[in-house]
Amino acid sequence: MPILKVQDFNKLISSKKISPVYLFAGEESYLVSACLDKTENLIAANNLNKEIFYAAESSAGDILNAVWTLPFLSEIRIVIVKGVNKMKAADAERLTSYLSNVIDTSCLILLYSYNYKKETIVKRKELINKCIISKDCVFVDCRKQYESEVKEFIKSEFAKRGNTVSHDIALRIIDENGTDLLNILNEIDKMSLFVGKNRKDITEKDLEKISGYTKEVNIYALSSNIEVRDLKKAIFVLEKLLSQGEEPVMILSAISSAVRKILNAKSMIEEQNMSVVEIASALRIHNFYASAFFTNLKKHDTKTLQESLKIILKADTAIKTGSSDAISALEKTILFICK
Repeated sequence: MPILKVQDFNKLISSKKISPVYLFAGEESYLVSACLDKTENLIAANNLNKEIFYAAESSAGDILNAVWTLPFLSEIRIVIVKGVNKMKAADAERLTSYLSNVIDTSCLILLYSYNYKKETIVKRKELINKCIISKDCVFVDCRKQYESEVKEFIKSEFAKRGNTVSHDIALRIIDENGTDLLNILNEIDKMSLFVGKNRKDITEKDLEKISGYTKEVNIYALSSNIEVRDLKKAIFVLEKLLSQGEEPVMILSAISSAVRKILNAKSMIEEQNMSVVEIASALRIHNFYASAFFTNLKKHDTKTLQESLKIILKADTAIKTGSSDAISALEKTILFICK
């Protein structure tokens, strides 16, 4: 059976046909869990007919013994194996062999919460490839979702809760939280609870009041504060990021990206005589943020921006060589840009 998208798997589940083996693989842990839940609900096995194993701690012998055990007062039993990406090579080899001679009294569900395309252990790669070609295995690709897919996911999840969001609000939720669906769901739940049952529309004010302080949010906020040249807020966000364990090199990269974006915009205006619409398109600035960006652009001059890149380069060298305290180097960089 070919690799299925999650949408195709949902259609397959609705047919109520049960496969002897399932492999849910990919970096998006929410989709892996969602596929597992739907499969468990389809089979509806009780606790006497369900066993869960963790691949790093369990042998293939134990897993297969559970698979070969006949169900108790039921037609089928479930055997779930979590963390297949951590399975030992010898155990992966034994499970691969099982795929050539499966039984229909058990459903083996393999959860591989990682990018299976990057698998380096030969025997685990063989297990994955065997699942792909086996007629007895349903393989579902639970990859990270594209921005357009996450936008539709946001609208759908809000609709389930009786709420509506505009295109721009959905896009801003993505900008502030990234595309990790668990993070997104957490924000959706908070906003839905905040507006209550008496109001359907999620507004920009709701978003501003409820938005959490994740690393993705703070990286976005740091870039925004540099654009505004708000030193106090930029330093506050820097401290938040460091307290969350963000790497100084990653923070410096975000600072560099913000400065280069502003410098490119200045160059397009001063040297290429491009219009605001052309610049926004070239730099992929969404209409929702364009007005604020071009207003803030007036607060910067080209010479200072060019000098800022030199300061960033020095800070990068200092952090990587350990010749300067990373926190001090970041603070000095932000101070120079925003002062």
